[in-house]
Amino acid sequence: MWTATGQPAPPGHSHQFEITVTDPNLGETNRVYKLHVPANFATSNDRPTPMVVDFHGWGGDANSQEKDSQFAHVADEDPEGFLVASAQGMSDMNGQHGWGSFNCSRSDGPLGPPCDTDRAKWGAIDCYDSCPLCDPMHSCDWTSCHDDIVYTKAVIDTIADNYCVDLDSIHQSGVSNGGMFSYYMASRLDDFASIGPVAGAPMLGYGDIPAGSLSIIDFHGLDDDTIPYEISMSEGAGPGDTIISWDGYYYWDKPRTIQTYADGLGCGGSESWPTAMDGTQNFECIIHSGCRGGGEIVHCHANYGHDYPFGPHQYIEGTRIMWDS
Repeated sequence: MWTATGQPAPPGHSHQFEITVTDPNLGETNRVYKLHVPANFATSNDRPTPMVVDFHGWGGDANSQEKDSQFAHVADEDPEGFLVASAQGMSDMNGQHGWGSFNCSRSDGPLGPPCDTDRAKWGAIDCYDSCPLCDPMHSCDWTSCHDDIVYTKAVIDTIADNYCVDLDSIHQSGVSNGGMFSYYMASRLDDFASIGPVAGAPMLGYGDIPAGSLSIIDFHGLDDDTIPYEISMSEGAGPGDTIISWDGYYYWDKPRTIQTYADGLGCGGSESWPTAMDGTQNFECIIHSGCRGGGEIVHCHANYGHDYPFGPHQYIEGTRIMWDS
């Protein structure tokens, strides 16, 4: 179903791989991911090693995500280390580059369009070549239409075929579009022990609770108006108890997201969850413990916008908290 090409990365280094994926809608497609092997990886390749699969925001790529999320650095700090696979979304827009995206919505969504389809009010969208039904003035198809669930599964299985991956300790994180994909993907794949969305929330119709167990650690800035934290940062209420972003898309607000997942995963009530960065930008976290299968849900927020917490020079601090949770 898929094949990969590329030279193995030695411990402490990253390497880009090309993988051929059989997309159910678009046929055989060449895709890319980047793999970082931690500095303390057992070169005997016989020690089960955890793995994080990390997803960039809209317009990013695997290289930019490895740089911003700092998971590779945290993996090298860890005494035993963990593999980091940085995913790369498709950028099929009139032969241009720099429009990488992950498919986590469509105009004919399960609960109706996840945006106001009168784009004259909000601005035309940019249509990808893989979305033949996309209409810039009447669609919600703002990402590529490639099947990124199939791609994600292919990346996991290909790496596991070549490295000794701890299959009970595969984790996912993503920012913005990648964070939205976290929630969508968790309802479609059961490979992940946890997800770590950053500045992301489900769109209308794309927040199904997973059937199995799952832990979540979610970071979101209180001042985010791109994927609004709550209604005061939005353009008002949307259909299905959503809120409307500045570009006319319908999202769950973050308090609703956390409570819905806590209820759906059978978690207990919330309590404070201290971290080493408490108070920085008013950073604070809560935890819901006792979830299905021993999982837990952590949510952290602070006074920042659509980004990782603590600013570019301290992105690594948030990633350290996420990995240590």
